[in-house]
Amino acid sequence: MSFDVRAAFHRVRDSLSAIVQIVAAAIAAYAFAHVLLGHENPFLSVTVCISSLSLARDARPRRVLDTALGITFGVVLANISLLLVGRGMWQLVLVLGLVVLMARFVHRSPGFAVSAGIQASLVQLIPIASGSEIQRPIDAVVGGAMALAATAIVPRDARRLAKSDERALVQQLGGGIRLIEAALHHGDADRAERALEHLRATDRMLSDWNTSLESAKAIATISPFVRQHLKDIERQREVRVALDYAVRNARVVARRVWQLLAEEESPRPQLARTFEEIAIGIGELEAAVDDPDALVQARQSLTLAIVRLHPASHDIEYDVQDATVLMQCRPLLVDLLTAAGLTVDEARERLPDVDQEPI
Repeated sequence: MSFDVRAAFHRVRDSLSAIVQIVAAAIAAYAFAHVLLGHENPFLSVTVCISSLSLARDARPRRVLDTALGITFGVVLANISLLLVGRGMWQLVLVLGLVVLMARFVHRSPGFAVSAGIQASLVQLIPIASGSEIQRPIDAVVGGAMALAATAIVPRDARRLAKSDERALVQQLGGGIRLIEAALHHGDADRAERALEHLRATDRMLSDWNTSLESAKAIATISPFVRQHLKDIERQREVRVALDYAVRNARVVARRVWQLLAEEESPRPQLARTFEEIAIGIGELEAAVDDPDALVQARQSLTLAIVRLHPASHDIEYDVQDATVLMQCRPLLVDLLTAAGLTVDEARERLPDVDQEPI
């Protein structure tokens, strides 16, 4: 497997705000515990802070809080166990088992139990100076509190990550439509099958995008520094729903084209032209991720593509199979126009009346 340098740079770029947030919060947690509280080695304040924030896509304050509580839960229970049973191999087995069991009982999140178990293990395995046991729960609380504060004061740019997810999805959708176009142009059933596989690969992208948007909304709700982006985030959520439907409908079209070409592998250049125009509109949707003014051009291009959804515009009104492909493109175009800023009713009004001759 070759190393993808471009993907690596993209990962770093998308994580920059998270890295800045983690470093700032961890240093602040250490300084608070070490300088203000006088703790000699407050490693838990740093580890709890880093673990609570993490580089996970889900940066919602609720997840940060759950992780911090889980870690603190494990530290407190492990500290109590040290006073009752001491430190050793069998004590580690006992404490780790009890902490994970109790964490699963009190909280439904698996991450809560894992965080509690890890920190309980550290408390059991890392000795400290006598009399400092009380400091560790305090350090854990400091780290968790600092992580929550950083979420509001040094917020991540989750909106930018959501836009990156949107761009990736639109690119994937456009690539699938281009493959359908090529399949029809060459009469190639294999390309149509690859188009279907290409479009099926969007499930993870849609899930990632949804997580990014949920995080962006949660952060904007509590942070005064990004609250002004709430309207834009809500708009992205609407676009995501429309593109989710578009991907589903594109899969239906790709499956139909594949079946059509599997039965008769003959080129259909006029039908391919329709998908070329749809792909142009999707390309403009991609440009609109960074430039909202491009939505106007995207709506125009997708509206022009709609005209070709009338079978008579292809001189194939008697070819039932080809006409079926065009009919299945109608909901796809409605979804794309909705993603471009129209309401569903406005998009449907632009569909050609198949009972009338095209203009």
